Amino acid sequence: MRKIFTILMAAFAGHFLLAQSHVEAKALLKEASEKMKSYPALQIEFSYTFENTRVDPPIKQVQKGSLALKGDDYRLSTEVLEQIRIGTKLYNILHEDEEVQISTYEEEEEAGINPSRLLSFYEKGYSYKMGGSETIKGRQITYVILKPVASEEIDKIMIGIDAKTKEVYSMKQWGTNGTVTTLVVEKLTPNAKWTQNPFQFRKADYPGYYISE
Repeated sequence: MRKIFTILMAAFAGHFLLAQSHVEAKALLKEASEKMKSYPALQIEFSYTFENTRVDPPIKQVQKGSLALKGDDYRLSTEVLEQIRIGTKLYNILHEDEEVQISTYEEEEEAGINPSRLLSFYEKGYSYKMGGSETIKGRQITYVILKPVASEEIDKIMIGIDAKTKEVYSMKQWGTNGTVTTLVVEKLTPNAKWTQNPFQFRKADYPGYYISE
């Protein structure tokens, strides 16, 4: 009887700790989201790593990039592509192919993390738990692990949040197909102001590119 009681107590304690972790994790995500949403505009410089060790040969790609974000509009720039969202229009600019693909932004088709949902994607369809912390370059980074309730593409996502500033430091996404995508914020400029409006697309900026609409 004593053994059964001990097992039951351990089970209840484990359930309580999981529930507590869920509440703490969601509260931290909300705090970070509200902090970053409080900025009318953001400029983010980041490093980006894409890996897949399940394929032969294994893939590892490392890039630098930037993200200008204001409301739902954004301009994502990397070495090989640009993506611009302006209202309901989405522009994919492929520099290697010298091609611009113009389409309508469809929220339901955008799985996982994307710039427009950077600060709110966690609100629906995920469970949460705390994932520990570590010190990186003098900053204490606290991690939250998100598991999608139902997804055929995403296994889990881990968000790193600066414990002091409550700003997002990193995002790491594991795909069910073995891919691992990591984004680390190298520099974040709140209340960003640009000399030129980044939320526009001008055909004249891409001479010789094939434009499909």
